[in-house]
Amino acid sequence: MATVSLQGLHKSFGSTEVIKNVNVDVEDREFVALVGPSGCGKSTLLRMIAGLETISSGDISIGNNVVNEVMPSDRKVAMVFQSYALYPHMTVRQNMSFGLEVTGHPKQEIIGKVENAANILQLGELLDRKPKQLSGGQRQRVAIGRAIVRDPEVFLFDEPLSNLDAELRVQMRVELALLHKQLNATMIYVTHDQVEAMTLADKIVVLRAGVIEQIGAPMELYNKPANEFVAGFIGSPRMNMIPVKTAINAGWTGSKIEGAVKIGVRPEHLVRSKTGLEGTVYHLEHLGGQTLTHIKLPDETDLTLVEPGEHNYDRGGKITVKPEAKTLHAFDKVGKAIRK
Repeated sequence: MATVSLQGLHKSFGSTEVIKNVNVDVEDREFVALVGPSGCGKSTLLRMIAGLETISSGDISIGNNVVNEVMPSDRKVAMVFQSYALYPHMTVRQNMSFGLEVTGHPKQEIIGKVENAANILQLGELLDRKPKQLSGGQRQRVAIGRAIVRDPEVFLFDEPLSNLDAELRVQMRVELALLHKQLNATMIYVTHDQVEAMTLADKIVVLRAGVIEQIGAPMELYNKPANEFVAGFIGSPRMNMIPVKTAINAGWTGSKIEGAVKIGVRPEHLVRSKTGLEGTVYHLEHLGGQTLTHIKLPDETDLTLVEPGEHNYDRGGKITVKPEAKTLHAFDKVGKAIRK
């Protein structure tokens, strides 16, 4: 496997700059997730690594080699697409072997590589079926198998689970995590789903409008977001943001922070209390194992309270909440986190 280094990357389409001075180092055998809202540039960045998109300036290195001018087929990467990109008239076996046949690999080598990938992905009984006879999850495994047979130094995934239903996404997340450990491979994974990023990645790169907002381990981003954007994007439900004056008036200990404009607290770090912020319950979401209570404060600020189990509060009724000890985040007027 190999390291990947992105140094000073820029990408423009005409006068529109979509990637702005991106610098990322991916370690050997690391699983890195590129996350951000639609249009943030994450898929463009992945395509630049693959060689499917030219770069405007900067350098891309795979291993010790700068690959700016290297053809996609010679970069020793394999890409798994959101749409699977399987040939409908070919069997699973033929789909997985096609790329190797085109590049002139010996027949016995191809058979061995396909059988090995099929065993890893539990596709052995499906090798003679065509894509239309497969479920969405099975098709995605075939697409991954087609990447595995190439023995790439780096695997690139472009939102591979977005076409699957919720149950299959959970199943495939587990399979991808196990696959990473089994292959001991370098993987770069694009997703807009922060749950996928949090559960799969060793390191997360958060992008917004082509700019890196923060790089770090999943729990580092969760516990120490660099700014208000990251705080809201990482974690589900998103972090509650409260005007600092509201928090101070409610007697929230620790909210008197110099330069703070907003105070953040995650929904799971709020608790009901006799004193604190009083608001009106306007909606409840029962998720089986937990209840999400949506609260409107007098200043029109929205809060979400997450509690384990089932809770039934009257809509329109009053509820008072406060944060657990040492769980507050402070942000200045430009949204930058203030470290206490």
